[in-house]
Amino acid sequence: MDETIYIHYGHDSFDKSKFNPIKNQKDLVVKPKGGLWACRKDSSRTWKDWCIIQDFEKDRLKKSFEFTISKDAKILTIDSQKKLNSLRDRDYMSPTGYKALDFEQLSKEYDAIEVLISKDGDLYFDLYGWDIDSILIMNPDIIEEVRSSEN
Repeated sequence: MDETIYIHYGHDSFDKSKFNPIKNQKDLVVKPKGGLWACRKDSSRTWKDWCIIQDFEKDRLKKSFEFTISKDAKILTIDSQKKLNSLRDRDYMSPTGYKALDFEQLSKEYDAIEVLISKDGDLYFDLYGWDIDSILIMNPDIIEEVRSSEN
């Protein structure tokens, strides 16, 4: 089986010392603060594609790096509403009054969360703001084989 290659836009290298731990957000409850966001390099719609279509922060697309993750990483894959709903016991009540995934707790159980909206379009609305198939690295120790990428 081929190793999955991920790509992160906005930086040209990974600096573990700048990695911020996962924290639940008060105002954007479907995404946490911290971690490292990326998408699969071979995805049919990458972050770069989304930014170009949306005319969003295109200058950040000039820098990127690719990486793989360790084979023993614990990845929570959310590829359906059913899977998302099975995590509802890990909800917390946000200060805004919405129930949201407790990313801080999930970061103690998993190294990363990968959301595959392409497998279930309803996830786009349930996790509004994830926009594309993407992975959130919550444990920087799983990042391996970092290399610069050409844009």
